[in-house]
Amino acid sequence: MAGAGILLAAGLLFTYADYHTLMHSDSHWYKGIFKQLGSIARIGFFAAAAVYPVFLLLKWKKLKKAEWRSFKPGKVLHILAKYVRKWHAPIALVSAALVLLHGTLAILRGFTLDFTYMTGMLGVIVLGFLSIMGFKRFKRNDRKLHFKLAIVFILVFMIHATFA
Repeated sequence: MAGAGILLAAGLLFTYADYHTLMHSDSHWYKGIFKQLGSIARIGFFAAAAVYPVFLLLKWKKLKKAEWRSFKPGKVLHILAKYVRKWHAPIALVSAALVLLHGTLAILRGFTLDFTYMTGMLGVIVLGFLSIMGFKRFKRNDRKLHFKLAIVFILVFMIHATFA
């Protein structure tokens, strides 16, 4: 969590310090920078979303009993599940910070009322609720809402990335 905050603060400080340089730079270079931030965040969100299929496979009873020679996929999945659970929140928070930097850089260059900006704004709003529900999930049992918001967010950001 601290890493995401530091990343976001450093990015916003960089944006503020180099505001004039960014505004007068080549638009192709500038657009490439904030598109790269969005692409890195997308990879991070897919890594964070890996928690669902891993735990879904762990619930599958046939896989628990499966054995191929001396290889037991259930044991490998248990080890993988430990790492996926441990890194789910940090990866998601760093990706959320990258999304905020991506959005900030996109809006600073000029906001237009088009489909790309609207889906991006909708994605940030859903991501905000998703992050809040992710924090609250540790205190209460809101897994279903967190999961449903994650599905909505993935759909919105894939639409945004496809038509950007």
